[in-house]
Amino acid sequence: MSSHPTVAILKEKFGEQHFDEREFRGDTTVIIPKSLLIDVLKFLRDDPRCGYNQLIDVWGADYMGYPNEEARFGLLYPLLNIEENRRITIKLLIALEDMQVPTATGLFAGAEWPEREAAEMFGFIFVGHPDPRRLLLCDLFDGKYPLRKDYPLKGMGERESYTPVTTESA
Repeated sequence: MSSHPTVAILKEKFGEQHFDEREFRGDTTVIIPKSLLIDVLKFLRDDPRCGYNQLIDVWGADYMGYPNEEARFGLLYPLLNIEENRRITIKLLIALEDMQVPTATGLFAGAEWPEREAAEMFGFIFVGHPDPRRLLLCDLFDGKYPLRKDYPLKGMGERESYTPVTTESA
């Protein structure tokens, strides 16, 4: 049972069956179904008992080879209640066959760039994202996701195909 006050509020609002909570070194992570993401984030932001008014980041994790994970990927949303310096992380478990996730940019403007990064590096598809353009990688990475664990350490030939722009060639 969690000692984090927000977990009880979430269970009261959405039902206990939807949440799996984990604590590690004082940090609380709540695993929720993907279908509840926007409702939970909105509730955590708007309910005065919660008041999580800052989305710190959005990041992905590849659990390939982990024996105890139910899905290949995790998508994490660490939140901060600035006034009370209270944190909680919302986590989704995402199967490789279903990488579509609703965007959180309508709730937190700060989700725009980290969602773009997670899309490029892991292949998540943020449905409704206002600007899904590439942020970090060139077109040689089309269909390749370098933070996935099955991506080769030395790349997939991008370096050999890339012509760098220099002052002499510009």
